[in-house]
Amino acid sequence: MPPLQLNPPDKPATEPEKAPALWVELEYPDGRKQTVKGFAMAWTPDAVYAQWVEFSRAREAWVRPDQCRRREIPVKNRFGT
Repeated sequence: MPPLQLNPPDKPATEPEKAPALWVELEYPDGRKQTVKGFAMAWTPDAVYAQWVEFSRAREAWVRPDQCRRREIPVKNRFGT
């Protein structure tokens, strides 16, 4: 069952050169919620186009901004630490 999603916005979206990492709280029609690691592919003041991987497939949906929060990806040096 796919998560609830917003209709695509009718105003221009910001599309970054490098998508920021996010935690996305997906909401489902049955009331279930699931937090996934994702990326903000685009956004407007009212919506975020989030992308995440589920069952080895890229998924995407327009979600509310309050369903997203920034996620830090640790940077490793060339020695793996």
